Amino acid sequence: MTASASPLVNKATAVETRGMATMSAGGALTKIAGEHPHLDVLRYEHKNMKFTLKHIEYFSEALAIGLLENGLQPGDAVLSWLPDHFSEQLVLQFACSKAGFVLYTLD
Repeated sequence: MTASASPLVNKATAVETRGMATMSAGGALTKIAGEHPHLDVLRYEHKNMKFTLKHIEYFSEALAIGLLENGLQPGDAVLSWLPDHFSEQLVLQFACSKAGFVLYTLD
C-alpha cells in the first residue's frame, strides 16, 4: 500500500483542508465592538443598567491586562464562583479569552 492510499494520510489531509479557528472569543469581541460599539448586548432592567459592546470590550480588556500585570500567564487556570447571570462573569469570560487563560466555573 502506498502512502497516498493509506487511510491515515487521507484523514490527515481532510483535517488540514478544513481549517482551524483563528480567532478567540476575545478577538471576536474586539472586532465586533469596533464595528458596532453602541450595540446593547446586556441589560438589567431591575438594576437600570445596560452594557454595549464597547463597555464589555473595555472592561474585559482592562481585567485581562490587570490579571497579566499581577503575574498570571497565558495558560494559567482561573476559577470563578460568580453566578452565570452576573455581568462580571461575562466580562471575566472575555478577559480570560483575551489573555489566554483557562476559565473554570463552580456551580
